[in-house]
Amino acid sequence: MKKIYLKQAFLLTVSAIAVLGTSCVSAPKNSNTVQDEPAAEKTIKEPKSITVQNTSNQAEKKFKEHLASIELKVVSAPSTKRTVYSKAAFKEPYVVSVTDENGAVADFNVTVSWPVSRTNDTISYSTTQLITDADGKITFLPEPSEIAVKDKITFYPTPVSSSPSVVQAAFSAGTQAPFVVKSSATQYPGGILYVYDFNENGRPTTNNFTLLQDLRNAGINAGNAPVSDTSYLKKTNDEIYAACKDIVGNAANFMIIGTFQYSEPAVENENGATVTLTADITCLSMKDGSTLYKTTITDSATDKNKWSAEQKCRSNLAEKVADAVIYGM
Repeated sequence: MKKIYLKQAFLLTVSAIAVLGTSCVSAPKNSNTVQDEPAAEKTIKEPKSITVQNTSNQAEKKFKEHLASIELKVVSAPSTKRTVYSKAAFKEPYVVSVTDENGAVADFNVTVSWPVSRTNDTISYSTTQLITDADGKITFLPEPSEIAVKDKITFYPTPVSSSPSVVQAAFSAGTQAPFVVKSSATQYPGGILYVYDFNENGRPTTNNFTLLQDLRNAGINAGNAPVSDTSYLKKTNDEIYAACKDIVGNAANFMIIGTFQYSEPAVENENGATVTLTADITCLSMKDGSTLYKTTITDSATDKNKWSAEQKCRSNLAEKVADAVIYGM
């Protein structure tokens, strides 16, 4: 019987507490009610600081220190005297060695960066990573280049992070070699030119013989376009192409259309004269008239008088245009 009474007493007590709790919750607030005593302040203990080593920074520091002791050197590269054309295989690989104060560095990660695509004069690059062999060397034979280009291939220690300072340090510790590929369009039967010189008054004079000669000196079969009337300067490139295509058929790979004009009036003083010319050049495929390459090049020359300054400028500009066409088209 005592157990029953105890149970009943317990239930009554719980019920009473529940009722009191409900009453407290539902009772309206009274501005005259005495505020409760503030609870005792809790003591918050600060956690002990834990020293964590920055492994990323340590790796970067160690990498930079190692860069100071290593040397990357091009052992051999494709000869620039043996022409490589776009879309044709390289005949020789690039070989690069890595050494430090102890000699050859084996199992060292090297990044290779080389040009793979272009839009006119904007070039994009690809990269790959190679590991040095037991003799501290890597060998890289590029795939046939899809583009003509006159640039550099770069070999540098692979950075341990993407931190700009680390990447820059790695690149500075690298080495470079020429990456030279001629346009396959420059092969026989070569091309034709419709590129006119303009005088200072903005009038066309004659087809640019200097550019024609520079292309021939580079071993390219080139001649003037069969249409030479200056009235074609007012026509579109498509119209000029169509007129020439009807005449030459498949007897040419490419066509260069453009102008050499004064960018600004010649500057003359007691010390001589300065002439500034701009070449606007477009190269078309004679196969279908598609645009192979476009560029705009400006050059200046100073000489004892305006005539000699102009001739000097035209010569320099023609040389630059020829080079741009051969390695950009």
